Amino acid sequence: MKKLLLSTSVFLALTANSNAQDISVSTSVDYVSDYVFRGVSLADSAIQSGVEASLGSFTAGAWFSTGVGDTSSTAGDEVDLYASYSFSLSDLVSTDVGITYYHYPQGGGLFETDGGGAGTYEIYTSLGFDLPLSPSASAYYDLTLEAFTLEGGVSHSIPAGDKTSFDLGATLGLVDGDGFSYEYGSASASLGYSLSDDVSVYFGATYALNSEDMLNLEKSLNGNPKDSLLFFGAGISAGF
Repeated sequence: MKKLLLSTSVFLALTANSNAQDISVSTSVDYVSDYVFRGVSLADSAIQSGVEASLGSFTAGAWFSTGVGDTSSTAGDEVDLYASYSFSLSDLVSTDVGITYYHYPQGGGLFETDGGGAGTYEIYTSLGFDLPLSPSASAYYDLTLEAFTLEGGVSHSIPAGDKTSFDLGATLGLVDGDGFSYEYGSASASLGYSLSDDVSVYFGATYALNSEDMLNLEKSLNGNPKDSLLFFGAGISAGF
């Protein structure tokens, strides 16, 4: 935990000096009615926030999620630290390679601990294509859980005014781990509005699917998990 706090403190100290060397910083705060990660409900309602800094092709960030409501103590909190490097393979193809550390201070979620929290490390690479519907493909490997994830997605943004856009997206993925495997998918739609050149808000809905009935945490705790779930989100983001 001390290492996590030190890493977070160093990151925040670096981003505080964002005027130097053309560092760009973005922040966000979101509310979701269900926290779904790759087809699995890790919490019911949750407040999630993040801060990210980019310098050239390098990006580093920290992301936080805390559950709210009746199941919040079971879901636990989550703190993610990540770093990546992006580059172009051609005029049509770009890629990112990076690493993420997922930390669960109280255990919970996929972990049960006696204190001190738990965490996993994941490496990944993603390909983005400058084509209609902006297709993408990503591969992830969790070094701790020994789980491989392959995910593909498409997205499209439709201008609905000078400051408004209607954004659509869809993903399909599969997870193959040590003793477990499943497929998942999602379809999302959101309405975004720019309050200024640097600040925007959104409201959206997502329909998620899971082949092994791992959705809706509250029902899962009661022994009645779902294979599909409609949930909602709203948030605000700012960049400088």
